[in-house]
Amino acid sequence: MIEIIQNILEQGIKSGFSTVEAYGEKTKKQEYEYFTDYKIQNHSSATHRVTTRAFWEMGDPVGFSLSKPGLNEIKTAFSTVYSINLPIQAKNYAHLLPAAVGRVNVNIYDDTVETIDAHRFNELLDQIHEILISPSFKDLGLRKIHFSKALRKIYIANTNNLNAKYIKTHFNLLLTVGLGDNLIDISDSRTFFWQIEPFKLISRAYNLLNSLTERKFSSDQKNIYLVFSPEASAFILREFSDYFKVKADKKLMDIPFPSILNVVDDPLMDGNAGSVPFDDEGVQSGEKYLIRKGTFSHLISDIQSAFQFGTRSTGNGFRDERSLFPSVRFSNLYIKSTVLSLKNLMEDAGEGILVSLLKLKYIEKEGYVFSAYGYRFSGNNLLEPVHFYFRTTFLSYFLSILKVSKEIKFFYSNFNIGSPYILLEAKRKTSDLLSI
Repeated sequence: MIEIIQNILEQGIKSGFSTVEAYGEKTKKQEYEYFTDYKIQNHSSATHRVTTRAFWEMGDPVGFSLSKPGLNEIKTAFSTVYSINLPIQAKNYAHLLPAAVGRVNVNIYDDTVETIDAHRFNELLDQIHEILISPSFKDLGLRKIHFSKALRKIYIANTNNLNAKYIKTHFNLLLTVGLGDNLIDISDSRTFFWQIEPFKLISRAYNLLNSLTERKFSSDQKNIYLVFSPEASAFILREFSDYFKVKADKKLMDIPFPSILNVVDDPLMDGNAGSVPFDDEGVQSGEKYLIRKGTFSHLISDIQSAFQFGTRSTGNGFRDERSLFPSVRFSNLYIKSTVLSLKNLMEDAGEGILVSLLKLKYIEKEGYVFSAYGYRFSGNNLLEPVHFYFRTTFLSYFLSILKVSKEIKFFYSNFNIGSPYILLEAKRKTSDLLSI
C-alpha cells in the first residue's frame, strides 16, 4: 500500500495536478453465522482499496477509486479524470490539506485479533446458549447469531508532505431473538473482543421485546414525565445529529439550553468504536463540546465544508464505500453523564414512563413523530408496558431536558453514539399524542 500511494502522488503531479491526496484502506474481515438447527457458516474477505483526490490550481477536485492498482491503472485513471473534467476559475481548499500529524495515544487495536477464530466463536455460542436456558430468559427464542471481526489498516498521504497510518480492530455481535410474535435484531460493536458481553446484550433484547405492546398509555394528566433509556435517547440524538454540522442554522447557537446539557464529539476515547487518531483527511482533533453547560458552542466540519463556511475543519471528514471524497461525520457523539442515578431521575419524576424503544414514524411541518414503547413507573417500581406516540423538534427536545443520569451506553451504526438516561416532561396534545 505504501508503494501504491507513493505512485499515486508522483503520477498525479506528472499528470498536471498541483496537489494530490491518496487514502488507502486494507481490511481483513472474518464472519461467523449460526442459525438454529444449521451448521455454523463462516466467510472471510479482504479488501485493498485506494481513493484519490486531485486538485488543479483552481476549481473543484476530481478523483477516482481503485482496488489493488498497478502503475498502469494509476496512469490511466489520472489520464481519464484529467481529460473529462475542466477546472473552473475559483479558489479551492488544496492548501488546507494537512502537512503532518502528531502522535496521540488512543487505544483501538486488539492484539489478540488473530486468535479470535472458529474455536472462540464456538465458545461464544456456548456462552449464549447457557444464558438463554437460564430461568430469566427461558421465554426468549434464538433465531440467529452473527459475529464478525475486522482488522483495518488506514493510510493517508498527500503532496503537502503528509504521510500517516494507523491500525484498528472492530468486533460486532448481532443476535436475532424472539418473544411471542415479536422478533428483534440487537447488536454490540466494540474495539476489543473482551468488551463483548452477551449477557448484557440478551438482557437488553429481553427488556425491549417485553416493552412491545399494543396497550395504549392512558392518563388524565396534562403533563407526563418521560425517562428515556440510553438506547431511546441515543436514537433521538442520531436523528437530530445534522443540527450539529456546520451547515446548520446558526441561530440555534444563540439559544440557551438547560445548563445540565453537554453534548460532545470525541475521537480519542480509548476502546470506543468511533475512535481514530485522525480523520480520513489526516486532520487531528480531540474532545469537542458542541453544547457546553447549555451553551451551543461548536459545529463539526470536514475540510471542504469548513472552507465553504470560512472556518477550520474540526477533524470530522470521513469516507464511505459510496463516495470518493470525505463527508462530515461524527466519531463518538454523546451526551455527557452526570453523577445522578436512574433511581434519582425516577424518584424525582414520581410517576411516568421509562421509554425503552423508539421508531420514527414520519416527519411533518410541526416536527418528528415517534412511536414509543416502554414501561409505566411509580417511584422505583416498573409497572405494565405501554405504547404511545409523541411529537418533538430538535429545539423543543433539548430545551425540555430536566435531568441527566450517570449510566451512559454507546451504540454503533456508521458512527458511535451514546447517552445516559434523560428525564423530560411531555404535554398531552390529544388522547393518542404527547408533545415534547
